[in-house]
Amino acid sequence: MGGTMAKKIALLTLHGMGDTAKTYHEELIDDVKDRVGAAAWSEVHFASIYYANVFQPFQEDLFDRVASKVDNKKLRRFLLYGFSDAGGLEHSRSIPNSAYREVQKRIFDAMGKAYAALGGSAPVVMIAQSLGCQVISNYIWDAQSHTRGKRPPGIWKDDHGGLDPRDLKFRKFASLRVLMTTGCNIPIFVGGLPPKRIIPIKKPNGKFVWENYYDEDDPLGWPLQDLSTGYSKLVRDIEISAGGPLTRWNAFSHSQYWGDSDVQEPLARHLLALLGRR
Repeated sequence: MGGTMAKKIALLTLHGMGDTAKTYHEELIDDVKDRVGAAAWSEVHFASIYYANVFQPFQEDLFDRVASKVDNKKLRRFLLYGFSDAGGLEHSRSIPNSAYREVQKRIFDAMGKAYAALGGSAPVVMIAQSLGCQVISNYIWDAQSHTRGKRPPGIWKDDHGGLDPRDLKFRKFASLRVLMTTGCNIPIFVGGLPPKRIIPIKKPNGKFVWENYYDEDDPLGWPLQDLSTGYSKLVRDIEISAGGPLTRWNAFSHSQYWGDSDVQEPLARHLLALLGRR
């Protein structure tokens, strides 16, 4: 480890749909740093996973080509950037060298860096927003090989034989202790299925918890426990009012979760508990 002390836990963030800046995580992380304190934060390996630029060049090109022909440009831009992210991912699920694979590779690589920073396996906390909830669910589902003998899609088609088996197991989120999802839209992807076919990921380990934060006024953020028996046993839905007076009662609440103390405080609490500081 080059003489530096290994970190004790890892915290990873994953953004949602739309025209997202690389700095998407800053408000949340700045607050969490203050809540846990400098000493505790020094024991946390942090990584923000960014995948918006997989889609943005194509979205920008398309919008520029049609912008002179349409009105409601701001809304159209939001819908194009948001829903074409989701469509691009799901459409390319089984295609080699696809967007689906590239997004998974960014998670895979971030987990590899976390493994190195931790000096081996250690507890992981992941917080995902909006489309990021579907992205991380797909990643873990594929890693758990729910494919009835067939090779799973995305990066899990690869052998990865050159990796230490412990490293590979870690990259499959075997030590994921806390998954926090905010503004989760998994129901939009599975709503056309009967409940018996809506099956969540397996628990990565016996201490795993999944907390799903949603605002009843957020049309893109959904509770998960009612999806199926599997989800009701795995997930704890937590209703909050995300944002301030101008946003918590309407659809704009979708972009307000990570700036809300009802998300920041439990995230800080989880980190301190895993560090043995609470």
